[in-house]
Amino acid sequence: MRAAREVGVTVTGAFDDASASMLGGLTVTDNEADELLARDEVDWDVLVWTPPEQAFSADADVERCRRVAPMADLAADLALDGDYGRAMTVNGLAFCAALGFPTGPLVAAMPTVDGVSLSGTGPSVVAVGPREPLETVRTDWTNYEGDTWLTTTQTEGTRTR
Repeated sequence: MRAAREVGVTVTGAFDDASASMLGGLTVTDNEADELLARDEVDWDVLVWTPPEQAFSADADVERCRRVAPMADLAADLALDGDYGRAMTVNGLAFCAALGFPTGPLVAAMPTVDGVSLSGTGPSVVAVGPREPLETVRTDWTNYEGDTWLTTTQTEGTRTR
């Protein structure tokens, strides 16, 4: 993770992504300290919308991301209190604004899902909650160019054979 930061391919070092991939479930991390703060197993259905354009972490405006750091801190506090959906949504709205991504898909989903957020540094968006409301959001998201798919959270981490 340190190497990824040093060569500029990530803003955060990706400890959050790595911890979730390795451990499974939901993880809350301190990316500056590369520290796992909490892990929980959640059972959500997941809707993903991926627009046709790509974005790369290395191209993210780090200064704009720093400006929304208080919202990221609030999201971490919410997550540590177990309010995962609101944590996702606060974080997603803040980083959509910082990174210049549209908030329309998030706002469209907010009334019916448990949480909705930008995925990583975007441009994909992820909503979580019960399947039926997600199917309604999926219909709404077909108004946006791109692909959607339904899946579920994974509680088991990476395995080797």
